Formats: sequence, structure tokens, C-alpha cells
Amino acid sequence: MPNVDPIQHQIQTNAIWSWSQLLPMENILLFFDDEKSCSFMRTLYQEISCQSLPLSKCFHSTYHRPYMNCVFDLAQQRIKTSILVFANGDIILHHSVYHTISFVNTHFREFFLVGCRRDYVVSRSLNYSNPANTLQDALNNSQITSTADIDFIAFKTDTPIYMAPFLVGVYRWDNWLLSEMLLRTNITVIDVTQSTFIIHQKLKELDGQKPLHHSSRIGAAYNDELTKNISGTDYKVGFINNAPQILSGDCQKNQCEFKENLLQSEVILLKQRANTQKYIAVLTINRGHIPLVWNWVCWAKRIGFQNYILLAEDFEVYKILRVVNQPVFISLKQSLNISSKSEAKYGSYDFQIIMMYRLEFLMRVLRAGYHFLNADIDTIWLSNPFDSISQNLSITIQGQMHKKMKMNRGFIIVHATPQGRHFWQNVIKCQSQILVKLQEQQYYKNKLSASAFTEQECINDCLKYTKFKLLDPYLFPDELSFFDQHRSQSRGLVPVVIHENWLAGLESKIKRLRSWNLLASTNSSCDSLENGIPYSLPDRATPVRIRIRVLAYNRLQSLKRLLNSLQLANYSSDSVALDISIDRPSSKASEAEKNRWKQVIAYMGDGEQHPSKFRWSHGPLSITVHKKHVGLFGQWTLANDHQEVQLFLEDDIEVSPHFYIFLKRVIDFYYMNQSNYDSRMFGLSLQHQHTVLGQRTGFRIRSIDKELNETGAPVFFKYQLLGTWGAVFFPEHWYAFLKWITTVKLDDMQAGCTPSGLVSTQWWMERYRTGRIWETWFIRLHKPPWIPALMCTCKTS
Repeated sequence: MPNVDPIQHQIQTNAIWSWSQLLPMENILLFFDDEKSCSFMRTLYQEISCQSLPLSKCFHSTYHRPYMNCVFDLAQQRIKTSILVFANGDIILHHSVYHTISFVNTHFREFFLVGCRRDYVVSRSLNYSNPANTLQDALNNSQITSTADIDFIAFKTDTPIYMAPFLVGVYRWDNWLLSEMLLRTNITVIDVTQSTFIIHQKLKELDGQKPLHHSSRIGAAYNDELTKNISGTDYKVGFINNAPQILSGDCQKNQCEFKENLLQSEVILLKQRANTQKYIAVLTINRGHIPLVWNWVCWAKRIGFQNYILLAEDFEVYKILRVVNQPVFISLKQSLNISSKSEAKYGSYDFQIIMMYRLEFLMRVLRAGYHFLNADIDTIWLSNPFDSISQNLSITIQGQMHKKMKMNRGFIIVHATPQGRHFWQNVIKCQSQILVKLQEQQYYKNKLSASAFTEQECINDCLKYTKFKLLDPYLFPDELSFFDQHRSQSRGLVPVVIHENWLAGLESKIKRLRSWNLLASTNSSCDSLENGIPYSLPDRATPVRIRIRVLAYNRLQSLKRLLNSLQLANYSSDSVALDISIDRPSSKASEAEKNRWKQVIAYMGDGEQHPSKFRWSHGPLSITVHKKHVGLFGQWTLANDHQEVQLFLEDDIEVSPHFYIFLKRVIDFYYMNQSNYDSRMFGLSLQHQHTVLGQRTGFRIRSIDKELNETGAPVFFKYQLLGTWGAVFFPEHWYAFLKWITTVKLDDMQAGCTPSGLVSTQWWMERYRTGRIWETWFIRLHKPPWIPALMCTCKTS
């Protein structure tokens, strides 16, 4: 049936007419509360599609309003086109809408278009029976009165859009849907207000009549509660002015263009990028340090770190990072600032104005309820710092090993607590006072250095009156302590973050990073670290089997001791294969060496003339006597096609009676169990860490003492180098090494793993030609992606 109100009926008629000017009638789908209305519409528009909403499924029993999700679902089921447009029944669409959608469709595979309506006041005393005249008058006499209401959306029909059961005709559903698009999808949201005319026919109120507020409408309380239940306060960012892209201009004449929306709230990025504990890293960037920006971004990618925002100080660097979809932010005011901090003199007024921009942005982060970690872009992040910081104090900061009384503002964590916000507000107040004095040139009159009036001084001054925590200097070293004093290395620690804050100048910093193999990239390309070997369930479907490989030469008593300890061990009735490899003396071996070797052969046999006196009662036994001298390198890297987990034992080792039980449990936990599997971990070692290979040459520290946990059990840890005393290799990782080693020039000393100044490098330089060292090649292959072994801190076999 037609609307009983003639003017309301004409409003609907004008809207349908405008839609029919953009597309065929059969592509228009109307939704009504009842079938009678649909039947009436079909008499007016024979080709139009009309759907009455099922009363039992699509209506709220109390509020008697249909559900939005029902409308969405039915529309997507019946739609025949590739693009779906939603508009209210009082909306007139100008032909600019059609040209805008066509333009966007040629540029984006997925999109979500929203547009602000222009209110056109319709009076009951005037005639609007000519839709074309009404449209023309509306173009001249309509205006945007609010950005809150969204009466037009458009998206691809193959885009997965979920609509919650909101009530039709009541607010919140549009803000909620837009917030979902902004926060939880990668679909490009575009504000097309400036390229379209979306006319809302607004009926003029009668004299003395006040417009009904959204919150007072029937069902508003229901929509409010539903919104808060499913998204909390996230819906508050669901406004058109938060769309990241703006389309403006006349698309019909191909004169429209996309622009970045620099008025978008930073809360969008905070909600997208902060971790579940509401921590966010903020790093300030500018065009003068682009190579360091790329290096930082590449390291973040390598360690899988995503909880960050890049705060741009100039529009040039903003555009560069936006092209590669980095989470970069710049305020509209800052984008108009043509100067850059990299070009401003350190400590100058222009320099401090830009620093104030950063301080105020971080204050907004705190006010939004997020904890920030603010770091300089010349930091190198080797792992996620949020895993290593205290979460129970308001301020945590990096100290400086060479300046005990001065904290480093280049790495600071402030929590969104009253104390944290008060502290940061004081920093801003201090910075404001510096700006005033700089304008008055008071500092120059007193002949103070530039560093005396920077925000670092403000932070240090404010720290005198607040409680704070220092970061572990070995996990968060500054440049001097890491690169020059090797403090982290001397303790065998891999830092979490290294701050390259000592050297001045971009070229010097890049040169230092390159020499230490810490330069991941200086451009947008980034070679990610390998992720090791992924878990493959079919390969681990059968119970784990361990193969023992004994490497021997001419030490009979040592070999007997090892074999005896193996024979007496507890194997839980498992069948365990034992392979014994016996090297042959070289042509340069002395007679004494050869005689000791013959004693080994007399006992073990050679598989030809001499039978073996050794008996193995726990499974298959294989004894291999090499036909020529292969050295330790050749014995370790002897190719085989075994698929078991392999335990390598040189003949000077003795095992515990319980070693096998321990190995089985550890292998089952770290190798067989997918939830614990680490693709970078190649195996484990039965030895304790007795030397810190990262220590400097000429400087030895004592062996690491046994460390026990709270239950008195030894502590195990993942070790980044190789422990060869009882080394256990997982099949896939060992096969990868054997395959790689065939491609290496073994006589190339520099091809080995030789970082300058470390004791392990000294060993390599002394022994690489003797064939007595092979571990360096394994370290060389696996240095980027893998953590080779699980090790124990206790000094047991």
C-alpha cells in the first residue's frame, strides 16, 4: 500500500525514480514490512524487485522493527550484480554516485564506500511531484549538517560483510559497521562525500515541533546495548571522518582523485596495532633518516612485531611509508609544515617545535588509555620488547652505561595511569617553557649547550620526582656498551633492543650496522629471516625412534667406557639402532697413532678379517670402518638416509643410565608435540654451557654455574650456538645441513662464521684447515633462522 502520508509517499517516489536513472529497475531491490506494500509497488514498477520481510524471522517481538542482518542477508542472496548499494528510502541518488562507484571499481579489488548525506528540507506546502525538478532544486539547496549519519554504503557482493542483529531505522548500526570495516578488515574504506550528491529528503517539522533525538526512538536502547556488548566502545570511531581515503572531484569527467584523510583519529591506529594489554610502540620518523626507517621496519617484520605506529614528522616520509601500507600517522597541521627535524639545527626553536609535536601525540595516546613505548628509529629490535618489560610501573626507561645520572629518552615506556599521564604532562610543560625561553633567546644569552634545552633534559628533570624503573642494560644496551664494550656478549646474552645512540650522522650509523651484519635493509625491500622447518604431522605420526651414532678413532679405553655406559642404560624395552663410525689414520699419522687404531679395530672388528668383540643387546648394530681418513668433519657429515632422531657421541663421552628416558621425553615434548614445536630448533644437547662463545678474545670468564629453578630442578634454555657433546639432531634439520654442506667451498676460510673479535672465531682461524672443526659450518648455515639446541645449565653428563 502507498504511504498514508502523501508527502512521505512522494519522498519514496522521488527516491525510487532517482535510483532508476542509475541502473535498470530489475537491479533495484525494495524491502517492506509487509507483502501488501510490495504488491502495490509492483503495480507501479512492474520490473522492480520487492521483498517483504518474514514476520517470524526478521522482526523483533517487542519493538516490532525488522533486523538489519535479515535485510543484509536477503539482499546478498537475491542480488544479481557485483556491487551492492544500501540506501534509505528517503535518499535521492545523483548520477555522480554511479560514476563514483565505477571509478572506484577500476582502482580497488575490494572497497567499502560511505558518504555523508545532504539534507534537503521538504515542506508540506510545496509540490514535489516532479522528481527531476526536485533533484535539481535539492542540488542547489541542500547542505551537510552532520557527519554522524551514514545513509549510503556500497561494496562488492563478494566482500564478506557481517551484520549484527540491529534494528532498522535506529542509530548505531551504521557506526558499528563502519568501525568493523576500519578496525577488523583490510578492506579500503573511502569517503565519497566530496564526489557524490546523496540527498536526504528531510520533512520540515511543524511549528513548535522538536525533532526526535536518535536516542529517543523506539529500539534505540536495544541497539545501544547490542553495540556495547559486541564491540565495547569501538563503535565511537565509526564515523565518516575516520575513513582513511577521501575521493573528491567529478568522476564523470574523470577529474576525481583519492586523497589521504589526515583528519583521521590516531585512535584508529591504536586500536588496530596495540597488543591485547594495550601497549603500543611509537617511533618518530622523518625524511632525513629513511634508510634507518627501512632497517627498523625490516627488523620488525623479521621478528613478527606489529604493535607499532610510525609518527611522521613530514609529509614526504608519510607518503613513502603509506605506499607500502605501514601504520604511519601525521597530523594535518604537521603535514603542512615544510621543515623537517633532520634539517633543523639541533636544539633550535624549529627543532623543539617538532619535538613538541611528538610529545603531544604521545599524550593523546595516554589519554586514549594506551601505554606507549617511545623509541628512536636508530634502535635495532632483535625480539619483542614487550615480552621483557615490567608491566607494573608507570615509567620504565633505558639508562646509559657511560652516564649513570642521565637517562636515555630514546627508549622510554610510560603507562596510561594517573602517574604516567601526570609525568608526561609535566614533560610537556617543561618543553613549553623551553620554547618560550628559546623565543626570548635566554639560553643563548647564558651560553648553554644545545643539549641543555631538549626534551631529554625535561624527561630527566621530571624523573627526579617520580618512581621509575631502569631497563636491563644487558638486554637493552646502548651503542657504547654493546658495540664497544661488548657487555651483552660477555654474558652470552642476545639483546632485545640495541640503541645506536652514540655515533652521530646517518652514514656512520649505517656503516656500523653493516659491519655488524645488523643492517637488514636501506630500502623498501626486506629479506625476511627464514622460519626454519615447519611442523609436518604425517612425518611424526609414528612413535619417535632414536638412532645413536658413535664416532671413534684410536682411543680404545675411552670407546669402551662409552659403549659400556650405553649398554647399561635404560631403554624402556625400545629397539635402538647403534651405528659406530671408525676413522682410518691419515698418511701423516705416526706409528703410535696407527698402533692405537689397530687396537680399536681388533676389539671392534673391521667387517672383513676381524670380527667384533662388542655385543649390542638393544637393537640393530652397524660398524663402519672408513676406507680412508675422513677426520671429524667427514665422520660428522657422513650422508645417510635415516629418518630417526640422531644422537651423536664422540668416543670421549660417557652417558648417564637415564639419558635415553630423558631424551625421549624431551623429543616428545619439543619435536613430536606440535604446540611446543619450534621450527628454528634443530635438536638438543646433553652438555652444559661451559663457555660463552660471545666473549672477547683475550678475555675469559669462568664457566657458568649450575642454575636451578624454584623446585630445585636444573634450568634448560634454548642456546643459539651448537653443543656437540651429546648432540641430538631432528631428521629434517640435519638433512638440510647435509644438503647445504655439499654446496660450500670448504677450503674458503672466510665462508665460515667469522664475526670479528670473538673467541669462537679464533678457534676457527686456528683449526679450519686441520679437519678437526666442523661446528662452525653448522653455525654458519643456521645463524639467521635457527636456535640450534636445548641445553642445560647443570654440569651433568
